[in-house]
Amino acid sequence: MNIILYAIPGFIILILAEWLYGLARGRNTYRVADTITSISLGSISRLRGLLFLGFGSWFYARAADGYPLLDLPDEGVGIWLFALLAYDFSYYWFHRISHEVNLFWAAHVVHHQSEDYNLGTALRQSGSGLFGFIFYLPWLFVGIPPEIFFASGAINLVYQFWVHTQHVTRIGPLEYILVTPSNHRVHHAQNSLYIDRNYGGILCIWDRMFGTFQDELPDKPCIYGIRKPLKSYNPFWANVHVYWSTLLLSWHTARWQDKIKVWFKGPGWQPEGVAGVHRQEPAPLTEFYKFDPPAPVPARAYAFFQFVCTTLAGTGMLIVANGWAAFDVALATGLIFLSFYLQSLWTEGRRVAVVLEWLKLGLIFAALGYLPLSPVFSILFLAYLITSVLSLAYLTWQKQPATGLS
Repeated sequence: MNIILYAIPGFIILILAEWLYGLARGRNTYRVADTITSISLGSISRLRGLLFLGFGSWFYARAADGYPLLDLPDEGVGIWLFALLAYDFSYYWFHRISHEVNLFWAAHVVHHQSEDYNLGTALRQSGSGLFGFIFYLPWLFVGIPPEIFFASGAINLVYQFWVHTQHVTRIGPLEYILVTPSNHRVHHAQNSLYIDRNYGGILCIWDRMFGTFQDELPDKPCIYGIRKPLKSYNPFWANVHVYWSTLLLSWHTARWQDKIKVWFKGPGWQPEGVAGVHRQEPAPLTEFYKFDPPAPVPARAYAFFQFVCTTLAGTGMLIVANGWAAFDVALATGLIFLSFYLQSLWTEGRRVAVVLEWLKLGLIFAALGYLPLSPVFSILFLAYLITSVLSLAYLTWQKQPATGLS
């Protein structure tokens, strides 16, 4: 059973509930453009698996088919508790390394780019990580049944969803054992006191054991985001920008050992002789402001409509992909990725969004005659296309000053 796939409707319902609760309390923690980007990144992360089966799959299969060190049972409460504990322990170290080593931070940074903190931020996941599997392999060699171990990983991820909220303060004595909204807010903060703290997935005991725990302080409110802001809603740039900056740093570095070392040092490390070549020093937090480019209401409304339709299409792809040919999956996924990219252009108020959107709708219309869609879904897609064409024609017909696109 794909626990994550079945949890998606619950995630969406809870996001809507948190948004409505925040409005009712006069403390809304959502911005439409930022939330669109976060959920788009989560969808891209899940859909990536349809195109690339996962670098770690082969290693997992070899470990599971080998000779386990222990003859552990494949049922019972005990093995489940052991698997959950083992996975959480490995997650702590994987998460910690993902903050302390550039190669891993380049993938994980996606989850920290949002300058808001809400349940939508929880879905902001990387689409580029390749090496995280090595932290979990040893438990398959030990003998934990793969089905139980992978289910434990899914449970760990689902648990982490609820801690991404500002509406829950503290939960008493459980703060000393569990990862909670309070101590996870610290993890997402860019305040100097809070950076690189609180790595746990379900349990915070690992942070307390290994000296990485930091409590949330009432007089030190969390400022969310990363010290070198992304300043973009582009989900694909979000996935590659640290890889690119590290590659540039490696290129400008004179010594060969430093060209390799930059990938394994921590974020912000620079070898001698390249300071200021291309890396910009982070501005002090007293000068921090959230990225919020001006975009007209019609453009953002259109982006939101496309976002809802694209997210539904992406979820549908996760359900039906096993029954489709590889080329069909690649074609549909490519169109979904293109749509997510164009949504970032609309929310950033870019003029080129209009032209590329017409191209995208033409490609989708052409693909309808090729993809193996049922009659019902073909009708739904035609309704989507008609609505999109009429809306886009209205936006195109408006004079440029009225659209506000730049």
